[in-house]
Amino acid sequence: MVHRAESDAAVSQGHPHFATTSTQSTATLCAIGIGLHVEETDDSTEGVVTVRIRLGAGIVVGMLSLLALSASACTFLFSYASIEAPIGTVGEVGIRIQKTHANCTLSSMDDYNIEVIGIQLLGETSWENLGGGLYEKWVQISLAVVGDGSLKISKTCTKEGYEEKVLPITSLVPESSDALWSQAWNGVYPFDEPGDVREAYGAPIVHDGTLAVGALSILLPTNMQLPDPLPESVRLYALYDSGSVFPLLLVGDDVFYRFDHLIN
Repeated sequence: MVHRAESDAAVSQGHPHFATTSTQSTATLCAIGIGLHVEETDDSTEGVVTVRIRLGAGIVVGMLSLLALSASACTFLFSYASIEAPIGTVGEVGIRIQKTHANCTLSSMDDYNIEVIGIQLLGETSWENLGGGLYEKWVQISLAVVGDGSLKISKTCTKEGYEEKVLPITSLVPESSDALWSQAWNGVYPFDEPGDVREAYGAPIVHDGTLAVGALSILLPTNMQLPDPLPESVRLYALYDSGSVFPLLLVGDDVFYRFDHLIN
């Protein structure tokens, strides 16, 4: 889950704010480009940083042009116009929906669909009713595959049919040896270790819901789709706990795929 307090903290340190009105207004595009803001822990392991990398500095972002869509039943807004950052970057993105029909035919906010390409959803808040037909949700994302990806919000209703809004997200090859991907590829688990973490290197073999790398074999979480195709060689990190094995991270050329958010 993305806790609301975390989202507020992120907003105060660089997140673009939503406009307070849905009428026509355009905010100035901002190109920051001064390096990722990383919060380092007191971990004794040299070079290990926290999962917390704020989307702000080092990312080309822009306030979304908040244009009222008079013919639409809903106006979709993101807290960014676009995102560009190294693979492995984690941060929060805000989504707002302004309903413009008084008698909405969608019975639940769960009727709105969120889809991703090239990124992972690590957590999300519930939809919050801000009043006046305005709803807000925050999602925590991780840039998982190098290249062009997206975050999409959509709905289908009996009045206006299908509508969507897409947030373009570009994941870059990391240039720094301190980057999360670089650490993981070089054999260092880049997050706080939750216990007995082991890793294996080799060609990935996926069969009947199981992923095997070298001598390490793990059961994949239900309904989880791995990047396709996988790199020829990968490193797989897993947690050993009380005789059970839980996947944590899969890293390879252009891939940084996390499982740690699924561990309770």
